[in-house]
Amino acid sequence: MVVSGRLRNGYDADHIMNDQSSDATPVLAGLSDIASAYDGLLIDLWGCLHNGITAYDAAVDALVRFREGGGRVVLLSNAPRDDRAVMAQLVRFGVPDTAWDAIMTAGLAVKLEMNERADPWFAELGRRYYHIGTENDASLLDGLDYERVGTVGEAEFVLCCGIRHSGETVADIMPELEPALARGLPLVSTNPDKSVLRGDTREICAGTIAEAYVAMGGTMREEGKPYPAVYARCRTLLGDVATDRILAIGDGIETDIAGARDAGIDALWITGGLPAHSWGVAPDAPPPQDRVVAACAESGVNPRGVMPLLAW
Repeated sequence: MVVSGRLRNGYDADHIMNDQSSDATPVLAGLSDIASAYDGLLIDLWGCLHNGITAYDAAVDALVRFREGGGRVVLLSNAPRDDRAVMAQLVRFGVPDTAWDAIMTAGLAVKLEMNERADPWFAELGRRYYHIGTENDASLLDGLDYERVGTVGEAEFVLCCGIRHSGETVADIMPELEPALARGLPLVSTNPDKSVLRGDTREICAGTIAEAYVAMGGTMREEGKPYPAVYARCRTLLGDVATDRILAIGDGIETDIAGARDAGIDALWITGGLPAHSWGVAPDAPPPQDRVVAACAESGVNPRGVMPLLAW
């Protein structure tokens, strides 16, 4: 799916901290610095609310406080699974349901598209698929009129949810997909993210596999951030919250921040996850302003502010 156009909110008097005439992006002390300007939040999970192993208590507290003030919170994740699976994970991490109102994921967005089949690309897919990913994620299409098959030769498309075990690489996976490329099978990616930090370990996601598939001549479609359709679904979940009263928060500049830009939504960039890892700084360290400015310029984004870790 191709993102077209770059939209930005015009800032009113409440948005003076993000001055487009300045190269510097303000480092916020906490969400409370700007919370009064918003009625709805779209919150990334991995890298903002948890690290794949444990929840960030300060981030959970920030969401609870925002909701106590009357705001609504939608958890918007590029996880390759549906909302029920994410909810179960949050329960295991000890995240209370007082921290959020609704959940939308890239996996759920794909599932909805494949069930509705209103989009011509999805409508033209066959019903038999070969799955790449963990067995837990293989259940994504359960209950729909699709059949998982055991070989690429039996399949009409590939459903890619990511790696099957820690340490798996594109080089491990692509030979398995060569027959799919030879047959011209489309690939559905359920996670546009390229990589993620599980604790301190960087792992590739479905987005990297999908990118390699396209580079070898394949066709691919993905849903989730940064694509517009998922933001439209989130607006429905937020109810009557005006667009200029929505703030997206995430650590992925190419997904969370660019997606918010294209949806005309303000954004807060959390740098303590993948950005800090790539910059070689501690997760809780103030983000190096030169790196922030360079990254924002390269991606064509102008976030409302940055924070190393989400807190109130």
